[in-house]
Amino acid sequence: MIKIGNFQKLLLQSYLSLTLFSILLMLFTTGVQSQDVKVAAVVTPRHIQFNEKATLELTISGNAQMKHIGSPTFNFLPDFLAVPLHSKTTPRLIDDKIAVTMAWAYELIPQKIGEIVLSDVQFSYQGVPYLANPGKIIVAAVDTYVNNTTGGIHKVQIKVSNPKPYLNEAIEYRFRYLYTTVLPSLEPLIPSLPEFTNFLVEELPNEKGVTVQIQGKKFQVQEYVRRLYPQKTGQILIQPAQLKLPIKGNPKTLKTKSVPLNVQPLPEVGKPANFTGAVGKYSITTQVDRRKLEVRQALTLSLQITGSGNVKTVTPPKIPAIKGFRINSQNLANTTNSNTNVYTYALTPLKAGILQIPAIEYVFFNPTNGTYQTTQTTPIPITVLPNANDMVESESDFPSWILWLLLLIPIFLGVGGYLLYRAKFKSDSESTTPDTPMTPAAKAFSALNAIDSDLTDANSSAFGEALTRSLHQYLCERQDIPYRQLNPAEVQEICTQVGVSTPILKELIDILTKCDHYRFAPIPFSVDEQKSLISRAETVIQHIEKTNAV
Repeated sequence: MIKIGNFQKLLLQSYLSLTLFSILLMLFTTGVQSQDVKVAAVVTPRHIQFNEKATLELTISGNAQMKHIGSPTFNFLPDFLAVPLHSKTTPRLIDDKIAVTMAWAYELIPQKIGEIVLSDVQFSYQGVPYLANPGKIIVAAVDTYVNNTTGGIHKVQIKVSNPKPYLNEAIEYRFRYLYTTVLPSLEPLIPSLPEFTNFLVEELPNEKGVTVQIQGKKFQVQEYVRRLYPQKTGQILIQPAQLKLPIKGNPKTLKTKSVPLNVQPLPEVGKPANFTGAVGKYSITTQVDRRKLEVRQALTLSLQITGSGNVKTVTPPKIPAIKGFRINSQNLANTTNSNTNVYTYALTPLKAGILQIPAIEYVFFNPTNGTYQTTQTTPIPITVLPNANDMVESESDFPSWILWLLLLIPIFLGVGGYLLYRAKFKSDSESTTPDTPMTPAAKAFSALNAIDSDLTDANSSAFGEALTRSLHQYLCERQDIPYRQLNPAEVQEICTQVGVSTPILKELIDILTKCDHYRFAPIPFSVDEQKSLISRAETVIQHIEKTNAV
């Protein structure tokens, strides 16, 4: 017989043994399960640009039934902002038991550029923590692409020669494509350059074959160059340029930074009165096709302006009145040099002797030292001989005026007799009142109306020629002189004789200057601009007529 006390002791020992076995069994099972649990953290792709996103995929799985799985925890800030995309549970049948695989996906948005090592991701299964490390990500700037397979680097850059130019000063804009390896593509790489609003643009030849060293790596360089001339002052922002890389399956677009410019106005202090807007550095020369000729035989004066600025916007200097010469029309000669303008003038000597073409000044603003400078030509002496067709003066002692008188007497008698005959024999009834001739102003208004009716956007050169001709013809007829092309000095002299006020004279000179700009402008002008100039010309003629009537 077993004693109750011994039975209780035996029962207690059995209970303790069973409890210890259960604990050991549970620990053994947990250890096995923990060994069967697998966690993973994978980032794709590992090379991205700052304007791209990466994907983080997290999974936890095992060969046994998975229960009590917690969401993974991590914090990649301040390097990345993580946005949940989705989660997925996948059941599986293992050894007649259902096992579960959990997966989570996140979008990683980069917050800085560089090689970034990510921190561990923590999983939780039945209260037991598990860690997985996703490794590192290389975040490149939007202007850089790194090929994961080849390690090739592709970059784009923008360089501007001067971020603080003056108005109409030439600056160089260079788009640079730098690469360490050539892309396996037959497509040409052509950048998308911004629209250069508020600039005159000159396209320069592209540059290839240059190599540079950047942080120990050798880059090939391909450049696209534009010469820009800012046409307004103040802050101008040149938008980014782009280059599309035709990478198979995953094309990349590289993007440069925007370029801010601060365009300075030309200084008013020290600006000469004859400054016409040329910015850069210029020289001026003149030459003639001959230095010896006869009276009333024309010579050609060529005026050449060469410089480093925007020659297309250069206007010729005002040619001063040259004593003893008549200055005919100005023409812009063709030249193969993009940095040179050549203007030609026909000069006709009006008297014999040693005449001189004086020095001609040209004023420009030099942005290098921020000052206005004047360059001038060298005076040219011209030998003018009497015209061989002129009547040679008689060397006899008989006075020449008597010979002229003897020649004119028969002419006067003939003309007088004819007039007497008409007065005596022509009846009053048959006489007719001659038509009143048109005044110079009426002719000018008629010519301006004809110009206005033929306006087009594309024919600015013909418009400038026609408007200049009508104004010059009006001024010549006002003074009863034969029509000819007038220079600014002659225009001023005629207006002074007529009694034109200084504001009206300045307005007339400005109109004629704009006409010259129309005649040699590189681009057409609108019909509205041409109509405005015609209206201004009509107003000037009306003021001159009122002045003369007073």
